[in-house]
Amino acid sequence: MFLQEACCSARRLHHVSHYSTFLRTQCQRSPVCVPTPAPAPLHSLPCSAWLYSTRRSFKKVLKSSLDCSVPPVSVTEIRQYLRSKDIPFHDGYSCLHTPSLFMERASGSDFTEKESFSLFVDKTTGRFLCKETLVEGSWEDFQDCVEVMQKERQGSLNPEVLLGYPDSETELNEKEMDRREVQRIWSSSVPLSDLLEDDAQLVKVMFGMGKVSSATLKKFGVRFFKPTKSLVLPWFSGRDSSLRGLKLLSADYKGEGQVIYKEVTFPKPGLYHNLFGLHLIGHKDTEVVLTGREVDTLAVSQATGLPSVALPRGVSCLPPVLLPFLEQFKRVTLWLGGDLRSWEASKIFARKLGLKRCFLIRPGEPQPCPGDALAKGMNLNKILKASIPAAHKSIISFRQLREDVFGELVNKEQVAGVKWSRFPELNKILKGHRKGELTVFTGPTGSGKTTFISESALDLCMQGVNTLWGSFEINNVRLAKIMLTQFSQQRLEENLDQYEEWADQFEELPLYFMTFHGQQNIKTVIDTMQHAVYLYDISHVVIDNLQFMMGQENLSVDKFAVQDHIIGTFRTFATGNSCHVTLIIHPRKEGDDKELQTASIFGTAKASQEADNVLILQEKKLVSSQGRRSLQVAKNRFDGDVGVFPLEFNKTSLTFSTPRSKTKLRKVKGDAAETPEKPVKPVKTLASAERSPAEEGTKKKK
Repeated sequence: MFLQEACCSARRLHHVSHYSTFLRTQCQRSPVCVPTPAPAPLHSLPCSAWLYSTRRSFKKVLKSSLDCSVPPVSVTEIRQYLRSKDIPFHDGYSCLHTPSLFMERASGSDFTEKESFSLFVDKTTGRFLCKETLVEGSWEDFQDCVEVMQKERQGSLNPEVLLGYPDSETELNEKEMDRREVQRIWSSSVPLSDLLEDDAQLVKVMFGMGKVSSATLKKFGVRFFKPTKSLVLPWFSGRDSSLRGLKLLSADYKGEGQVIYKEVTFPKPGLYHNLFGLHLIGHKDTEVVLTGREVDTLAVSQATGLPSVALPRGVSCLPPVLLPFLEQFKRVTLWLGGDLRSWEASKIFARKLGLKRCFLIRPGEPQPCPGDALAKGMNLNKILKASIPAAHKSIISFRQLREDVFGELVNKEQVAGVKWSRFPELNKILKGHRKGELTVFTGPTGSGKTTFISESALDLCMQGVNTLWGSFEINNVRLAKIMLTQFSQQRLEENLDQYEEWADQFEELPLYFMTFHGQQNIKTVIDTMQHAVYLYDISHVVIDNLQFMMGQENLSVDKFAVQDHIIGTFRTFATGNSCHVTLIIHPRKEGDDKELQTASIFGTAKASQEADNVLILQEKKLVSSQGRRSLQVAKNRFDGDVGVFPLEFNKTSLTFSTPRSKTKLRKVKGDAAETPEKPVKPVKTLASAERSPAEEGTKKKK
């Protein structure tokens, strides 16, 4: 499925006169909501549903391309507009606070009190949210509302003015089914205090909260759903504590003490904007602990008494729509988990929240996640006091680095990055896919560069790596068709009856597309990438390819200098945003009988110099299909390992896979860009390793 960017509003109106008529019409209508698909039966847990509550309508978010037609607004432009309209505001950490346009003021009152500043405008995207009425919209929607208010001399607007258009009868029936399904789950679940003592303790142990008291569970409204043996974690509105959604957490035992937890949210993940525990936050609270799991929030609240909330999707994403609910806190402690991935996410989220007020808990043996710390009887208050500020003026000695160095030594597997599941040979050389790196990928024209990279990126995306595609050569529909075929591993045109099922699963992947095609200015592309990183916490960007993005214009300018500038810009972006950038570059023209090298990359040597990894898709055009293609890792800055392994193309599923019975991995220490490759003895295959010495001798005689 393809995501429609949140800041693009389908109800944007381009003329104030038209919008004024729309306002008057909408104020006479009853509140309506926008359609959603009907939920699957409850017992099919991978499916999800929706819940609608309050008067604010939530529009279904479609996974589509990032809309690049409207440039992002800057905070300077927002401030200038507010001043020009005489709208008072004050700076927050990530938002500008203004009076609500959707609440009537008492006679004689003004906007001097801070409490009246209940509308928040995101400094980065311009989207706004009124916490009192839950009205939200784009920056263009905000401007339209202000223009109408001032033109018609109104003091406020009806909160229902930004609701969507009326639904069809079918859509209304689907929404009603959604409401009933959610209410059925909630009414059928029982508080843990209503279970037998032994059963309640068993449930607690199953979900890793053996020491969490029944009083704490009751305080947060946690329940148990017997039909699916799932923990029910409610989403209550922070405004009126009404039920907005649910998360079902189930435990699956895999043997040897390994437990895998599965989550299903209502509504579906893209719209599940919950801060678990938000309804318990008081207006005067100034400190909060932000965790990555609901169980950790329960542990923090019970052990310390401090306000604590949990992110809806753990360490994978901090949706900007939640930032207004965190504006009131002067101190935010991020305790997202006990592994290296949580530590990296803490530093990224701290940038969104404002570095000056954020404090981080460095993971390690003495500082595990809150749930584990409570289970081990550790002092959680002591761990919180040991938190470090997110903002450092400078690092002047190894003393400030030694803990980070030790953390990388202890967690070497996590430092190596996310492993590919479809390309184990690539893991042996590159060790993993790491944030903040630049990968340059090249190969002959028509060899399958886009097809290989799409499968590689899809492999990572299926493991939770938030991915943004910038396809400048082929359109997004064709690219999506390729990736969906690789995802289902079959020709869906021959199995159209399975399309909806596979499309629904593909839709849930954290995959986004830019709408660019052909030549684009590098500043526009980088701005879009920055926007996506902020909005969706993108950690992998694919640019396909550099030559199509540069185009053929401005021939009077040195094209090599332009290319070097673009590569340097991508390098800076990757490092500054802790985001992996994969850049596809066409090679120079070489003979059909020659293998490509790092020197074959089009342009100057800057591409291979700036890159952390250089991958080359080799193709022997004069050879039959068997053994025709191979992937060469020509540079690996992480640990220096380089090598090459064969690829086999499956035309039915459009996938590359290594031949399992004849895999020959050539591995060389050092940088292939600087050291010529020496012949290395092939690794023994499984078949040869299992032969007996007698069989080997017989084979030699023959």
